[in-house]
Amino acid sequence: MQENASRRDDMGSVEDLEALRNQHKDLESRLAALDRHLSLTAREQAERARLKKEKLAVKDRIQLLLSRPPAG
Repeated sequence: MQENASRRDDMGSVEDLEALRNQHKDLESRLAALDRHLSLTAREQAERARLKKEKLAVKDRIQLLLSRPPAG
């Protein structure tokens, strides 16, 4: 019974990791779009700062998932 639970945990981790990687990629794309602008409005500058922080937080969560030992 416990083996099935740890398989589900592993699958959840794989799904979580994939979702985080997709989120990271989306944030990276939006940042790249902003970086192509010659100048940014105050709102865009604030968005860029927020996106950078969010991207870093997502990267930290990815690293945390990758550093966890496999269940089982």
